[in-house]
Amino acid sequence: MLQTLHIRNYAIIESVEMHFNEHFNVIIGETGAGKSILLGALSLALGGRADSQSLLDKEKKCIVEAHISIKNHELKDFFTENDLDYLDISIIRREITPNGKSRAFINDTPVTLDVLKSLTAQLIDIHAQQETSQLLDDTYFIRLLDNISKNAFIGEYREAYHDYQDKKEKLKKYQVEAAAFGKEYEFVKYQFEELDKIPLSESQWEECEQELNVLSNAETILENIQQVIGIFSENEINIEDYLADAQRLLSPISHLQNELTLATNDLESIQLKIRELTRIFKNIQNQIDSNDERLQELNQYQSAVNKLLQKHHFKEISELIHLHLDLKNKLDQFSFSDEHIQSLEIEVSESYQKVIQHAHKITDLRTKQAKIFSQAITEVVQTLGMPYAKVEIQREALPSPNVWGMDKIFLLFAPNKGSELKTLYQVGSGGEKSRLMLAVKSLVAKETALPTLIFDEIDTGVSGEVAIKTGELLQKISLNHQVISITHLPQVAAAGDQHFLVYKEHLKDKSVTKIRTIGKEEAVLEIAKMLSGATPSEAAIKNAQNLMKIKK
Repeated sequence: MLQTLHIRNYAIIESVEMHFNEHFNVIIGETGAGKSILLGALSLALGGRADSQSLLDKEKKCIVEAHISIKNHELKDFFTENDLDYLDISIIRREITPNGKSRAFINDTPVTLDVLKSLTAQLIDIHAQQETSQLLDDTYFIRLLDNISKNAFIGEYREAYHDYQDKKEKLKKYQVEAAAFGKEYEFVKYQFEELDKIPLSESQWEECEQELNVLSNAETILENIQQVIGIFSENEINIEDYLADAQRLLSPISHLQNELTLATNDLESIQLKIRELTRIFKNIQNQIDSNDERLQELNQYQSAVNKLLQKHHFKEISELIHLHLDLKNKLDQFSFSDEHIQSLEIEVSESYQKVIQHAHKITDLRTKQAKIFSQAITEVVQTLGMPYAKVEIQREALPSPNVWGMDKIFLLFAPNKGSELKTLYQVGSGGEKSRLMLAVKSLVAKETALPTLIFDEIDTGVSGEVAIKTGELLQKISLNHQVISITHLPQVAAAGDQHFLVYKEHLKDKSVTKIRTIGKEEAVLEIAKMLSGATPSEAAIKNAQNLMKIKK
């Protein structure tokens, strides 16, 4: 419930403070006095568009502050989620600086406009005559019927719908990727097969280089090794024989001196090493085969690898190995793409069927509620001066589901006896649409916890008995909700529990809007002025008194 509204330096308001009661508050005043300016200021506090042109004094900032009682509306989770201090009477404030910058606060904590709007949307609903366009909104009656019927299926539907959308998007993305890959398939296949023909192994590459070095120099290696072996054991001068003779001479005397002992041992080691080297050289000699075919095979392998390295601008065989693996993975992916697409198509189909099943549930509930609500709106509208009016909320099936279901729900209206039901695009004056919207709001108010409803000249285009009925309807709504109405109709004004008078005060250099709370006697006088003019007659005053009594 809106308790207090402070406005400073906004439009033609220097400073205003209003204290509202919890039932039916009426704001009256002459045309042009600034009644709707109050609504503009409140809209600003609720998160509306800020404009530095709205400043009365361009050198000072504008402040609009609203104190709202929220203790009965289960909003503590909202405050916790947004890291805000919770107060039973919370203060929302909007400031506009002279340079046009805007700031928003909840309980003195700076917040974004999205957070501010998210809170105030749960607390205050503003409706003006021009806002009957809500009745033409594609989703208005879907949301309305779901709220009234407490449609529990909508959550299940949304979950299924989003799952369906995710799967459909995944399938689409995979199909696009598969199609794009298909165009390069032959090229990837050619590259892979070119690499796959050649054994690509780092160890094999190293062994190839080593074997090539040996085979390329086989004759020289064999010739040199043969000469070394000859020096060791096969020539006239045999190293091993000389070493054996030296060993025989030293053995008898080696124990006589340490140095002789060490020298004899070294000589023995040299003998053994010579024998080992001779064995190694003979083994190498036996292993080397001057094989021209093998040499040609290794040269071809090395040439093929070098060509691939040059072709792909690589330096190391490890890079070719990595490319070969990547190409294989791409081909594997392609080879399974058709199977995977079929699997995804099945998932999409199954998730779509779930969407349809849930859509039928919410459609059934909406259809039942639409019949009930159509009758209720018709009854209310008929009390507002259109006794033969008829309202019908109809449904058409959508060809495919959207986030709201598979329903197109719209309102048809026949304002007169015998007239055909048509959409509001085709029928209905401004006054008729206002009364229709008022009827809708009055019924919605019964079903929602929205604490404050504000009507800005919702009664335009009505008079007489209809105006009285309009006032009575607003009074009825105010039994369970706070109602604030800006009105020019005496019949509606008379239905109010508390009255505010808006007027202009002409100062030396400017005119400013003022507002004050007025008591019952002054309210009677102001209502009499609304009936007959600035100087009301006794009859007008008496008529105003009667209207106030009717209200009771």
